[in-house]
Amino acid sequence: MAGLVGSAAVTGATAVAHTVAPAVRFLPYALAQSLIRAAPGGLATYFIEHLGHWAMRLAVAGTAAAFVGSGAVLGLLISPLRRVGRGRITVAGVMAFLPMWALSVALYPAPDSTSLGRWPFALVTLPIYALGGLVAGWAFMRQRSVRRASSRQATDLSRRYFIRALWWGALSVLVGAASLGRLLYRRPDPGLQLLRLRDVEPASTPSPSPSDEEFDGVAGLEPQVTPNDLFYVVDEEIIDPDIDPVTWRLTVDGLVGRPLSLTYDQLKAFPAVERYQTLQCISNNVGGHLISTAKWAGVPLPLVLDRADVHTGAVEVVFHAAGGYSDSLSIDQAMDRSTLVAIGMNDHVLPRAHGFPARILSVGTYGMKNPKWLSGIEVVDRPYEGYWEQRGWSKAAIVKTESRIDTPRGTTVHGPSVSIAGIAFAGNRGVSKVEVSTDGGRSWDPAHLRTPLSAYTWRQWLYRWAPRTRGQAGILVRAYDGRGSVQTSRYVRPHPDGASGYDATTVDVGG
Repeated sequence: MAGLVGSAAVTGATAVAHTVAPAVRFLPYALAQSLIRAAPGGLATYFIEHLGHWAMRLAVAGTAAAFVGSGAVLGLLISPLRRVGRGRITVAGVMAFLPMWALSVALYPAPDSTSLGRWPFALVTLPIYALGGLVAGWAFMRQRSVRRASSRQATDLSRRYFIRALWWGALSVLVGAASLGRLLYRRPDPGLQLLRLRDVEPASTPSPSPSDEEFDGVAGLEPQVTPNDLFYVVDEEIIDPDIDPVTWRLTVDGLVGRPLSLTYDQLKAFPAVERYQTLQCISNNVGGHLISTAKWAGVPLPLVLDRADVHTGAVEVVFHAAGGYSDSLSIDQAMDRSTLVAIGMNDHVLPRAHGFPARILSVGTYGMKNPKWLSGIEVVDRPYEGYWEQRGWSKAAIVKTESRIDTPRGTTVHGPSVSIAGIAFAGNRGVSKVEVSTDGGRSWDPAHLRTPLSAYTWRQWLYRWAPRTRGQAGILVRAYDGRGSVQTSRYVRPHPDGASGYDATTVDVGG
């Protein structure tokens, strides 16, 4: 019980330290980040597929509970350590908490530009754990003295300590998780600012066809461009890095003749381009919503690599992100002008959640190949395994052809004509045709396609259905890429290389 009181004190102290100085990571969060990164590929994939976003939340909650509850184990060390501490219970309490401090330092995740390094972290947290040990020793002596007087009073005191430790531990976790210090001291989201570039090639869009106007009135259909605040967000960082653009540097090294260290202003001074592009997460399920489209602004990566003078023999280009994430592209992909160092999104500065100050944006690949919070570019002479590839996921991560029904979804439809609509995407291969079935897949009819915003975006599709009978109807959709290949009907889970299968819904046809 004394150890539990001590661990609650440690949790509260680290929450206060994190609030006053956000660079001091909240210990349960720091340990949860380490556990997430250390999880074997099969385990990580299992929880992501079955729990989605809740996988990370439950990992954090479980780590926080274990962190507070660890005191119950540490407290068992106090009695045997009294002999080492010459009978001084407070000394024994401090010694009992030192193993947890050492474990916290050993498991401390790789720091980013906004957090303390491992050894400064160790120095800052040592007094916190010592405080927890002193509190545990005090609670031990208090209960011991009361137990000598009355066993009933000792039981009541233990019950009170237990309840208070749980309440204090839970409150401390809430304070630490709220990151109040980051709210007080954090810079405003840069994504609120309009992006201003001296040299930028505006995005060009194909001329719309007269029939494109009929898409505008379809309720429930995903818009062609996703607003920044609705754009999907998936990453393995528990808290988005808050990077200062004044001190940020983008390093370019490895097999290059002229290593670079670019400031944010120097990166923005490169000639930039704008383009519309759809981005999809490899964890997106069939019919899922981890897919969005934006107008991006960025510097073609070959311009940066050419300035660094890439050596002959380069095989891949590795992208390092603040916090430790990394992935790579082949040298051919990296030297293609379609690959961007993105710095803007929908006419605004790149939002923090999407990688400010810069992220990679490649075409035809899932989002895992486009690291956010870019901090370094390294040219290497060998194949490289990125964060998710080390866990068994696809290295190429090429987007599969997919289609989705946005409307109607599992409802009752009425009237002589029903609008069935959605989106289809096939990466940089484009979408050439979409077909809809209203009889469970026995027959298929072509849908009308809207002119895409670019060769790299999804296409909206629309089918006007005239039901002939009442009752239930099974609606399915399938798409063909720009090469004429139809998407597969075989259902496959998202991992390791993306989901496949037909999206479907069942509707009731009324009068």
